[in-house]
Amino acid sequence: MLMAVEPQPHNRVNGSTPHIPPLVRSRKQRVTITLPVALLERLRNAVYWTGHGTLARLIADSLDDAVAQMEQANGEPFPQRLAQLKRGRPRTKNCSAPTLAASITPEPDQ
Repeated sequence: MLMAVEPQPHNRVNGSTPHIPPLVRSRKQRVTITLPVALLERLRNAVYWTGHGTLARLIADSLDDAVAQMEQANGEPFPQRLAQLKRGRPRTKNCSAPTLAASITPEPDQ
């Protein structure tokens, strides 16, 4: 499910709106993805030890870098899509991908 998230303006004491650079004002959408548990733990450790900000910011910055590298290898930005992407994950006969919930739920003590 994709949802648009509009930034809320924060007013100063005198009621004026502070100047926010255009990059901070960019629209955002929520995207739900499934990541391997080991990668998610590495990302969390990187955020914790580097003070990078939030997990979401680290993921967004990393994806931005990856797409920039892909565009550079392509020689130019990719053209706009001609159709929407198919939603959901591909269906296969024997697909048992680990879920994000598995990485959040602690295992019981034995």
